[in-house]
Amino acid sequence: MAGARITTGKIDAAKWGFFAALLVAVLVVIWTDERFLVFPHDPFWKQIASFKYLLLVHGVFGVTALSVGPFQFSDRLRRSRPRLHRWMGRIYVGAICVAAPMAGYIGIHFAGQSQGLPAMMRVEQGFQAGGWLFTTLMALYCILNRNIPAHRAWMMRSYAFCTIFVLSRVPDAIPGFHWSDQLLTDVLWGLVVGALVVPDLVLTFREIPRRRPARG
Repeated sequence: MAGARITTGKIDAAKWGFFAALLVAVLVVIWTDERFLVFPHDPFWKQIASFKYLLLVHGVFGVTALSVGPFQFSDRLRRSRPRLHRWMGRIYVGAICVAAPMAGYIGIHFAGQSQGLPAMMRVEQGFQAGGWLFTTLMALYCILNRNIPAHRAWMMRSYAFCTIFVLSRVPDAIPGFHWSDQLLTDVLWGLVVGALVVPDLVLTFREIPRRRPARG
C-alpha cells in the first residue's frame, strides 16, 4: 500500500507539473503572439480581417476547452464533486464541438492570409481539427457507455490536441527564431502524431508499476 501511495504521488506530481508548465507556456504565447488583441492598430488585424470574427469565436471556445480540460483530470474533483465534474465535461465537449470545426474551416479556407498559416498547411489543418473533434467525441462515446479506462485515454488524446495551439507557438518567444513554411508544417504534423501517441505511452508507463509482482 505504501508503494502504491508513493507511485500515485509521483503520478500526481508529474500531472500537475505538466499543467503548471502548460500555464507558463500559455502566458508566454499570449505575450508573444496574442498581444495584438489589445492593440486595435496592430498590422496583424489587416491580415486576418476577412475571418477575424470566425477566429474570435474559435478562440473563445478554444480557450474555454483549454481552461476547463485540466479539471477533468482531477481525481479529487471527480470523487468529491461528481456533478460539477460532469457539467465541466459537458462544457469541454461543447466548446470543442464549436472550436474544432471552426479551426478546420479557417485553416482550410483562409490558409495563407495570416502569419504562420501557409497554404501548404491546409491538409494538416484539416487533420488537426478533425483529430481534435474525433478524439473528443470518442471520449464522450466511451463515458456514455461507462467505459472509464477508454474514456480516460481518449480524453488525454483530446486534450493533447488542445495543447497544439500553445506548443506550436512557444518557439516564437525565442529571440531570432524564424519559421519556414516547411518547418512549421513538419512541427504541426509532429504534434498531431504526438497527440495520438503520447497519451498511450503515459498510460502504459502508469500501469507498469501497478502490475509488478510485490517482493516478499
